[in-house]
Order: sequence, then C-alpha cells, then structure tokens
Amino acid sequence: MSSLEFLKKTVEILDQKPDIKKEILSYKKVFQIELSDGNPYYVDLTSDSVKIIEGKHPSPNATIIAQDQVLEDVFSGKLDGVKAFMTGKLKIKGDAFSVQKLSSTINKARK
Repeated sequence: MSSLEFLKKTVEILDQKPDIKKEILSYKKVFQIELSDGNPYYVDLTSDSVKIIEGKHPSPNATIIAQDQVLEDVFSGKLDGVKAFMTGKLKIKGDAFSVQKLSSTINKARK
C-alpha cells in the first residue's frame, strides 16, 4: 500500500471518529508530500473536510520529503517520525511542529 492509499483509508476512518477528525481539522494547514519515488500530493485541512489531492499546492505550510515506504511507515507507527528525520530518511521544510502533530493524530486515528 502506498502512503497516498494509506492516508485515504485513514480519512475514511476519521469519519467514524468525530473527536479525532475535529482535532485534525483544527490545524487549518496544508501539508505537501514530495515522494522521492512517486508523485506529489497534499493534505488540505483548511476546510470542513480532510482533502487529499494529487499534485502540488502553491503555498503549503509544510513540505514532507521522503520515500513512499518511509512515509507510510511513519504514518502507520512502524517508524518513529523523529528518528526518520534525525537519520535523514525524512526531510521537512516549513512548520515541522505541525508535521509532528499531524503524524501523531494520524497514528491516533488508526488505533
């Protein structure tokens, strides 16, 4: 499963967990995903729904750069995001704190 597919399934799960969905929508940010081995997409949390859109956003709050498998492992909780960042497997441009919050909330939704 790709990180894009993983996030799309997570959005479906969020519909069943309104408290977590409300938390993630409160971020009001856009997260660009740049895959070194795939096509870019972004997570848009600026409206009343979580949108995952293929392509590039003109002005994201943060950009996450990684291989697809690394990103899926971070989002699924198999790989610690801080460890991936510290070892260079994952790079962040922009609001790194919000990226950490996003990852944490995604993990919470998957439990």
